Amino acid sequence: MARNITLLPERLLPTPFGKVKLPTWEFPPRFGLPQVDSRQRGAVKHAMACDLARFISGAIPYIGGFVAEQVTDLHFAEIRKILTPEEMTKYMEETKRLPTTSGAMLYSFVGG
Repeated sequence: MARNITLLPERLLPTPFGKVKLPTWEFPPRFGLPQVDSRQRGAVKHAMACDLARFISGAIPYIGGFVAEQVTDLHFAEIRKILTPEEMTKYMEETKRLPTTSGAMLYSFVGG
Protein backbone atom coordinates (compact mmCIF):
# COMPACT_ATOMS: atom_id res chain seq x y z
CA MET A 1 0.00 0.00 0.00
CA ALA A 2 1.30 3.45 -0.90
CA ARG A 3 2.15 5.82 1.90
CA ASN A 4 1.16 9.47 2.13
CA ILE A 5 3.69 12.10 1.07
CA THR A 6 4.76 14.10 4.14
CA LEU A 7 4.93 17.83 3.56
CA LEU A 8 5.68 18.92 7.15
CA PRO A 9 6.49 16.51 9.97
CA GLU A 10 4.86 16.68 13.37
CA ARG A 11 6.32 19.51 15.50
CA LEU A 12 6.24 20.45 19.15
CA LEU A 13 6.47 24.23 19.60
CA PRO A 14 7.19 25.87 22.96
CA THR A 15 4.98 28.87 23.74
CA PRO A 16 4.48 31.03 26.87
CA PHE A 17 1.25 29.11 27.47
CA GLY A 18 2.80 25.67 27.22
CA LYS A 19 3.80 23.39 24.37
CA VAL A 20 1.72 23.21 21.20
CA LYS A 21 1.76 20.09 19.08
CA LEU A 22 1.36 20.75 15.34
CA PRO A 23 0.02 17.85 13.28
CA THR A 24 1.74 16.32 10.30
CA TRP A 25 0.75 17.75 6.93
CA GLU A 26 0.47 14.99 4.35
CA PHE A 27 -0.71 14.54 0.81
CA PRO A 28 -2.29 11.33 -0.41
CA PRO A 29 -0.09 9.22 -2.68
CA ARG A 30 0.01 10.23 -6.31
CA PHE A 31 -2.04 8.24 -8.72
CA GLY A 32 -0.68 7.16 -12.08
CA LEU A 33 -2.04 8.42 -15.35
CA PRO A 34 -4.94 6.48 -16.82
CA GLN A 35 -4.00 3.78 -19.29
CA VAL A 36 -5.18 4.79 -22.75
CA ASP A 37 -4.53 2.47 -25.67
CA SER A 38 -3.75 3.57 -29.23
CA ARG A 39 -7.39 3.32 -30.35
CA GLN A 40 -8.55 5.59 -27.53
CA ARG A 41 -5.60 7.92 -28.15
CA GLY A 42 -6.78 8.33 -31.75
CA ALA A 43 -10.26 9.23 -30.54
CA VAL A 44 -8.80 11.83 -28.17
CA LYS A 45 -6.80 13.34 -31.05
CA HIS A 46 -9.95 13.69 -33.13
CA ALA A 47 -11.75 15.25 -30.16
CA MET A 48 -8.93 17.77 -29.76
CA ALA A 49 -9.20 18.59 -33.46
CA CYS A 50 -12.93 19.29 -32.96
CA ASP A 51 -12.12 21.69 -30.13
CA LEU A 52 -9.41 23.38 -32.17
CA ALA A 53 -11.77 23.82 -35.13
CA ARG A 54 -14.34 25.49 -32.88
CA PHE A 55 -11.69 27.75 -31.39
CA ILE A 56 -10.17 28.81 -34.73
CA SER A 57 -13.57 29.45 -36.32
CA GLY A 58 -13.71 32.85 -34.63
CA ALA A 59 -10.56 33.95 -36.46
CA ILE A 60 -12.05 33.47 -39.94
CA PRO A 61 -14.64 36.14 -40.74
CA TYR A 62 -17.94 35.23 -42.47
CA ILE A 63 -17.20 31.55 -43.23
CA GLY A 64 -15.49 30.52 -39.98
CA GLY A 65 -18.59 28.90 -38.53
CA PHE A 66 -19.26 26.94 -41.71
CA VAL A 67 -15.66 25.68 -41.91
CA ALA A 68 -15.66 24.74 -38.21
CA GLU A 69 -18.89 22.74 -38.61
CA GLN A 70 -17.51 20.82 -41.58
CA VAL A 71 -14.23 20.00 -39.83
CA THR A 72 -16.05 19.04 -36.62
CA ASP A 73 -18.45 16.76 -38.52
CA LEU A 74 -15.55 14.98 -40.26
CA HIS A 75 -13.72 14.38 -37.00
CA PHE A 76 -16.90 13.32 -35.21
CA ALA A 77 -17.49 10.70 -37.91
CA GLU A 78 -14.02 9.32 -37.19
CA ILE A 79 -14.78 9.30 -33.46
CA ARG A 80 -17.92 7.24 -34.15
CA LYS A 81 -15.84 4.71 -36.11
CA ILE A 82 -13.21 4.41 -33.37
CA LEU A 83 -15.35 4.10 -30.23
CA THR A 84 -17.33 1.04 -29.21
CA PRO A 85 -21.10 1.52 -28.67
CA GLU A 86 -20.65 1.51 -24.87
CA GLU A 87 -17.88 4.11 -25.06
CA MET A 88 -19.93 6.21 -27.47
CA THR A 89 -22.90 6.19 -25.08
CA LYS A 90 -20.66 7.23 -22.19
CA TYR A 91 -19.05 9.92 -24.35
CA MET A 92 -22.42 11.35 -25.41
CA GLU A 93 -23.48 11.55 -21.76
CA GLU A 94 -20.27 13.38 -20.84
CA THR A 95 -20.56 15.91 -23.69
CA LYS A 96 -23.77 17.17 -22.11
CA ARG A 97 -21.91 17.98 -18.91
CA LEU A 98 -18.41 19.04 -20.01
CA PRO A 99 -17.88 22.05 -22.29
CA THR A 100 -15.01 20.67 -24.40
CA THR A 101 -15.10 17.63 -26.63
CA SER A 102 -11.63 16.46 -25.62
CA GLY A 103 -12.44 16.87 -21.93
CA ALA A 104 -15.54 14.71 -22.31
CA MET A 105 -13.54 12.13 -24.24
CA LEU A 106 -10.86 11.83 -21.58
CA TYR A 107 -13.41 11.76 -18.77
CA SER A 108 -15.38 9.00 -20.49
CA PHE A 109 -12.21 6.86 -20.62
CA VAL A 110 -11.05 7.61 -17.09
CA GLY A 111 -14.51 7.30 -15.55
CA GLY A 112 -15.94 9.14 -12.70
